[in-house]
Amino acid sequence: MNRKKLITIILALVAVCCGVSAKNKVIDRPAFKSTSTSSLYPVKVELTKTATIVHFHMNCAHWRDWSMDGARLECGGQQYAYKKGRIITHEETTVLSDESFEIGKKYSENAQQDSVILYFDPLPKSAKTFDFLEDDNPDHWKIYGIRLDNQLYPLALPPYQKPADDGEPLKPLTLKYGEATATCTLHGGGGFSYFGDPSRDPITGQYECKTLYNDSVIIYRHPAYVATRPIWLGCRVDAGMSVDQFPLILIPGETLTLEADATACLARDGNFAAGRPANHDCYRLGGTLGDLNQVLLENVFLHYRHINGTPTYTEGENVSAWCDALWQSLDTLRRGIIERHGYTRRQQDFLRLLLEDYYVRTVQEHTLVDAHARDLMLFRDGRSYYLPPRAERLPYLEANGLNRGEVYEMLKGFSEAKEIAAYMRQGHVQPDSVILAAHPYFQPVLRAFNDTTRTVVERLQREAKERMMPTPDVPSDQLLQAIASQYPGKAVFFDLWATWCGPCKKGITAMEPMKEQLKDKDVVFVYLTNESSPIYEWNDYVIKIPGQHYRIPSALWNQIPGLGSIPQYYLYDRQGKRVWENTGFSNEVLEIIGKEIEKALK
Repeated sequence: MNRKKLITIILALVAVCCGVSAKNKVIDRPAFKSTSTSSLYPVKVELTKTATIVHFHMNCAHWRDWSMDGARLECGGQQYAYKKGRIITHEETTVLSDESFEIGKKYSENAQQDSVILYFDPLPKSAKTFDFLEDDNPDHWKIYGIRLDNQLYPLALPPYQKPADDGEPLKPLTLKYGEATATCTLHGGGGFSYFGDPSRDPITGQYECKTLYNDSVIIYRHPAYVATRPIWLGCRVDAGMSVDQFPLILIPGETLTLEADATACLARDGNFAAGRPANHDCYRLGGTLGDLNQVLLENVFLHYRHINGTPTYTEGENVSAWCDALWQSLDTLRRGIIERHGYTRRQQDFLRLLLEDYYVRTVQEHTLVDAHARDLMLFRDGRSYYLPPRAERLPYLEANGLNRGEVYEMLKGFSEAKEIAAYMRQGHVQPDSVILAAHPYFQPVLRAFNDTTRTVVERLQREAKERMMPTPDVPSDQLLQAIASQYPGKAVFFDLWATWCGPCKKGITAMEPMKEQLKDKDVVFVYLTNESSPIYEWNDYVIKIPGQHYRIPSALWNQIPGLGSIPQYYLYDRQGKRVWENTGFSNEVLEIIGKEIEKALK
């Protein structure tokens, strides 16, 4: 064989080998764009000449039964069919079993069963990304944009730059009425959710949040006159692996924007081989309150009941010495946070407010007299208004000689306004003289709420007067018996509930067909709630729910023997004897109620 022919053969073999290796590509821990689940995610992709092999890690196998109803890949508008699969059981790194995976088979809970390997038809050579879909059911497993280049998706937000420190301190606020607004934008899929109870008016207790949706932009608006307590806004990445929470303080007249990059959040939490973005790549805060909310977000531990590392009070120890130790500990913490984050002077002042608020909250649990009270910036001037007002601070201020000046008068006015509104929430319309005696800043909200209360009370008197019954003047242990005795010769079914109780309302709705069937029988349905149900919500239920309604004073309600959680049901027979009771509602309970009423009517 001549030299030239030998070289040709060698080159041909090299070409063949290179061609084969090009068709056998392995991508470890590939990045993906979004997911509908945190229970399943790809940890390796193998591209061969005959198949696309996707290795998945199972997060759910140890806590629930599961199955796959189908499986396919999509790429470039084309579908690539499932061929076969394997399910692998590990104990640490040891493989305990490796068996065939069956579509549609239910796999039981198994702490070691953690890997599924699925084989599909091969993807085209030009493929850069692909999607995995269990089936067309939107609630089933889906993973979109699985990359084949060992790269992350580009960041949606520009590079983060720390705010420049101009040396300006945090300036006092002048309170003003208006809407506290946050404009939130989510890039890359998913949505925002609210956690807790962010939109309740601190005086009236009413929900007044207005949320406007425009594609991925949410504008959250709340009529307010003081700083809101932190709103816990959650960013959900396509309801999948990443849930970021953003505590936000909103203030009327100030602006706040939040931008979040869903794909970056996913990459940060997804342990992709290509790396992970930093926190600042995942979100950006802006507006006049952006820099302050940045401090809040980076130090969420300040909301905890106890900050780790700070001294706790031990019964019997010297309170003054403990206050000194706590004060010094928080000051050391403050200096460390400033050094770590490089905050501007304005941010430093806001951080001080947050720490002082924690300090007062902690100290006040054990003492009112505090040698450091006059060192606080928290109650000094309009900077107080950057944090939500706390009426419970008044005794602390009074005990330390801080009961004068604008901040004290505003806080006292806030406390008094809450008390006036509490009477209104129970349906007591207030005379104009009471409104005029309130702090001028809170008079508009009280006047508007008084008008609302008057409208509600008039409607109740007009449309449901015969359903509202006065509470008997008896001790709490005789209350139910006294009410039952008002309906002699009839069975009396008691439903103890509240407007804020979901199971209670579900039970009330579910019983309506049964009540209709019993409307000609000698049975009375009696609904009892207490003052925790706002009257403007309660009145709607009184009007639409047939039966007798009692609004029990909370002090009396809290002493009813044996009453714990609600809904709570009691049944009295025709002779006024209690014959049945139950806590909680379910479909099974509904059937039992019907049977017990029939027995009580005999």
